[in-house]
Amino acid sequence: MKLKAVVVTTVALIVVGIAGYAWMHYIIHPQPQECGYCLRPLHANLRVTAEIDGKRADVCCPRCAITEANQQHKALRLISVHDYPTGKALRPEDAVYVEGSRVNACDRDMHMNEMKETQDLAFDRCSPGTFTFSNRANAEAFVAQNGGTLLTFQQLMQEVHAR
Repeated sequence: MKLKAVVVTTVALIVVGIAGYAWMHYIIHPQPQECGYCLRPLHANLRVTAEIDGKRADVCCPRCAITEANQQHKALRLISVHDYPTGKALRPEDAVYVEGSRVNACDRDMHMNEMKETQDLAFDRCSPGTFTFSNRANAEAFVAQNGGTLLTFQQLMQEVHAR
């Protein structure tokens, strides 16, 4: 009888623990589904965690974070980036970046004027798209297929114009 009570109590505690974890993880701290700056959908393989002026945000791509920092005239710190082919999280300093390829990862809204004619896009905060790779070979293969320029972390961060 005593063993049965211990087993039931243990199972109940495990169930309560799992429910508590799920509640904390999915209800209180859900994963953001849109960029903290441009409100476009976040893609696991492009996601960046950035900090501008001490405020952390999940961002759609490194380019969007750089544009936001430049618009705010504040310093930018990239906290984590993700490998484009695998989605694996990386330290920004360890990554290789490709900028200006023909690939457009961020969705663009089509704008129309009063005559229902499409308007040309004059500015897109996420262009040119910046893709992150865990190794140079994958980045070079991407450039060979899609164009673009290879950048190191230091070269990428030179584009931030904090005042």
